[in-house]
Amino acid sequence: MSMPDAPIRPSMKLLQGSEEYFPELIAAVEDARTTVYLESYLIHDDPPTRRVLDALFRARQRGVSVFMLLDGFGAASEMGWARALLAEHGIQIEFYRPGVKWRMPNTWRRLHRKLALIDEQTAFVGGINLIGDHFDLAHGQLPRPRFDFAIRVDLALPVAAISRVMRRTWWRVSLRNAFRGSLGRLFRPDQPQTEFTRLREAWRRTRRHLRWRAPRTRRRMSRRVRLLLRDNLRHRRDIERWYLVNISAARTEILIANAYFVPTYRFRQALLRAAQRGVRVRLLIQGNSDQWWTHWATQALIGELVAGGVEVYEYTESFLHAKVAVIDDAVTVGSSNIDPFSLAFSLEANLIAEDVILANQLKQQLESAIYGASHRLQAARQPRGLLRSLGRAAFITFALTALRVFIAFSGSSLRMR
Repeated sequence: MSMPDAPIRPSMKLLQGSEEYFPELIAAVEDARTTVYLESYLIHDDPPTRRVLDALFRARQRGVSVFMLLDGFGAASEMGWARALLAEHGIQIEFYRPGVKWRMPNTWRRLHRKLALIDEQTAFVGGINLIGDHFDLAHGQLPRPRFDFAIRVDLALPVAAISRVMRRTWWRVSLRNAFRGSLGRLFRPDQPQTEFTRLREAWRRTRRHLRWRAPRTRRRMSRRVRLLLRDNLRHRRDIERWYLVNISAARTEILIANAYFVPTYRFRQALLRAAQRGVRVRLLIQGNSDQWWTHWATQALIGELVAGGVEVYEYTESFLHAKVAVIDDAVTVGSSNIDPFSLAFSLEANLIAEDVILANQLKQQLESAIYGASHRLQAARQPRGLLRSLGRAAFITFALTALRVFIAFSGSSLRMR
């Protein structure tokens, strides 16, 4: 008697919230045999996150190498316990650019990506930090879960791309942190030998990341699933450009859910032109804002979109933290908001896919949120007269410019991004 075939795991799986993401991540870590890499903007000491950490501790006991990279500003308040606990269990932990200084623009850039890589075979991309759905750094226990998404991917090309970016970021950050302040310590009478020993050990730990090469992948595999990055060098506008190209080419529908929605003029015009040519354009934005800067700027821009035929819904059941979109059959799930913080300062990562099944799954979940936990905004009366219109345009321009400069300094409220 033949045994029934085992169910085939889909190559991509959409996950809503940490309640779906964490069990998948834990299961992948439990199967890990060689390496686990994690990147997160922040971490929080709560029961769901502790279960993830416990899985990492068990992986270390099996001899798996575990590397965790956190943002030095987003995770600043948790830096002490996280460093001590993870180091105690043999997990290598680093912090990306600790602190933000007004007069040092190089400290403004933040690591905002939420990535995981297990054994070079399975990866996770999304907007979910290492924090449970029912917990918030500023508001404590939440009555309803945070609304967010991640995606599991087992396809060779995107996993190889995720592996390259995570490994390279790790060795750059770890070496930078190792050498920070080294020159001053080398000139102290009692420090040179100790400092040289520490630097040699830091170089030994990161050397294999320099030598590593991604496994060969079949180039005939579809480029319909790709990783998009945002940084300040080669990929300054890749994510924004994907949105603009797909919005301009949309035939039937655009559905965007974004926690911090402060789009550029070009982005707003692309949405308005899509609505004018008959495309149904829907936006799901935060109704319970946890950051006054972006809420204020969003409200200043929404009226123009609503008046132009764009359907705008505010999510009110809990905090909206999603950064996703469905444009016809194209999907993006990732960490990038549509605001100056993400598009000008941060390291971001979004997975894009042209997949009908995935697009329908994400669309159903977003529509459930729209019609079950949101309310639609109505068009407000616009100011009449040339002077009032010009004054409003000048005010919005000034506000957005100020937002681009000062959003990195808006205190602890940034830490849930």
